[in-house]
Amino acid sequence: MIKTLSVMAMCLASALALPASAQELAFVIRHAEKEATGEDPPLTEAGRGRAKSWAELLGRSGIDIVIHTNAARSRETATIISRLLDLERVEVPISDTAGLMDLLAFDYADGTVLLVGHTETIPSILFQMGIPEPPEIDDGDFANLFMVVPTGEDRPVFVELRMP
Repeated sequence: MIKTLSVMAMCLASALALPASAQELAFVIRHAEKEATGEDPPLTEAGRGRAKSWAELLGRSGIDIVIHTNAARSRETATIISRLLDLERVEVPISDTAGLMDLLAFDYADGTVLLVGHTETIPSILFQMGIPEPPEIDDGDFANLFMVVPTGEDRPVFVELRMP
């Protein structure tokens, strides 16, 4: 199933890679499954497995950088993915979506990025990337893969995929 999703994602990314005013392509995921308790909970074993699966799925997608928040669950998800894919990662404060958008616009404008966010930050990030009605993410949902492809027009192409 992961190979099928990977092929679909790669074909879609290639087909939609149009001249862009921002990233060539942005992948946005929620951090993987986290422990149920604690102020800044780490990933569960299932979460670490999901992060490895994300790395496998996204392995040939051309990601240049992994950007994550300073929360343990986002950092751990990004660390697993970046190590497996031999990518650098950048950490931003969880509450600084404006700073994140500046980072995307000025430092990674021509790249393909993977953003690892949270249920409370992803809708705002997608909205700021030009998605007028971003989906809400349920607290128990860790399987969404959002793809944003700027087109140079007012509205980017937006695709939502799900990992089983």
